[in-house]
Amino acid sequence: MTAESARALLVRPRKAPEASVVKRFGPVLGKRSARENLELLSEAHAAVTGLKRHAKAIRGRGANIFTQWVGDPDALGSAVMLERILRSLGATDVRILTGTLGHPQNRNLVRRCGIQLHDPNRDRIPDGLHCMVDSSPPLGRASTAQVDGVARFFFVADHHAKREDVEEACRNNGVEEITLGHVGLPIGSTSAFMAVLAGAFGVLGEAGPEGRAAAALGIYTDTSALLHGATPLDFRMFELLTREPATRDLLDELRDYRVPEAWYRYCGAAFQRINVEGRVRIAAVGWVNERERDVIAEIANQLLRIEGTSVGIAVAVTDRGTDVSVRADSRLLGSDPERIVTVIDHLLQYTFPGCSGFKFERTPPYRVEGGACVPHGDSKDIMWQPESGEEPDPDDPRIMEHCSAAAKAMLTALADMKFANPEEVEGLI
Repeated sequence: MTAESARALLVRPRKAPEASVVKRFGPVLGKRSARENLELLSEAHAAVTGLKRHAKAIRGRGANIFTQWVGDPDALGSAVMLERILRSLGATDVRILTGTLGHPQNRNLVRRCGIQLHDPNRDRIPDGLHCMVDSSPPLGRASTAQVDGVARFFFVADHHAKREDVEEACRNNGVEEITLGHVGLPIGSTSAFMAVLAGAFGVLGEAGPEGRAAAALGIYTDTSALLHGATPLDFRMFELLTREPATRDLLDELRDYRVPEAWYRYCGAAFQRINVEGRVRIAAVGWVNERERDVIAEIANQLLRIEGTSVGIAVAVTDRGTDVSVRADSRLLGSDPERIVTVIDHLLQYTFPGCSGFKFERTPPYRVEGGACVPHGDSKDIMWQPESGEEPDPDDPRIMEHCSAAAKAMLTALADMKFANPEEVEGLI
């Protein structure tokens, strides 16, 4: 190990020999499947080895599992798998820390699968081992903006962020140690990675139909029903998790969720206020109640489904601030599809400098799914906020003017990009 790597918070694990990988994961996946997924399973091999090596540090201790502030199926499914693993290694109290649940499907998942959630700040175990799944350190940034930071992490697993980006962010924000860090995983969902670890520890059966269904839903939702970004291991783990009828029945129930009537009112209003420029559609939604916050992402999804659309963006105001959800697809851009990442980066940074919570997939097909949230405290004024602290009037024209101004600012950024670098927006406008 070089002096430089010794100082790194995230040290890439040594690649395990093929025979060792097959021996460890062959009983779970089958020898052929294990050989076909050597790159990712080598990382999983390192994770299993590391957890077993630190079994004494786990035994008799408590553990905190941080997810994103807004828990989604992949984060919750991953946390359920990690909880089972830690308990099998002797952890006495394991708490899944999630701030809120924005989507009806997520609330249904927690209720139906009996997942007990705790407040990330108030309910964490003070001297517990700090773990993270489907998000990366440091806390207090990006998708965990409301969470108080910690300096030392025991275990991290995330498929979103690049290793070098996490390393830099940790060093810049007070993280001192990451014992077992597995980030930038080349897989469609963190749940698949955590499920194969659980299989290696022999706890998939103990998870029961509820635990297996939670992990399977995480794979299903994070890969858009195994259509986008899914890897062979995602497919294989989804198959293994759903073999039993009880798990399949529960998963069918979790997928068949219902949304509040208010969602359709939000969508109807947003579709009357769409700004269009070429293949880019931006909807000004207006005020959205915190409990229905995930409708913003749903509107962006619906915009992207319109024929001839490459970028769908929804802008709304919530209790937290100005929320922007982005969905984009590079398939209509022809050659050089990674341009879609550059375009979205520019639009959001131009309109919301230093925005938080933006994530995207940098590998083919270069689908962008993410967004930004600018807290009210960072805004120059929030004239629509009632003094009593109650919710604003959803029909307040000032709220709509604010959303429309943000939408127009993004279109202005697009026009500026066309003037400065016309090749970047070719095929969009």
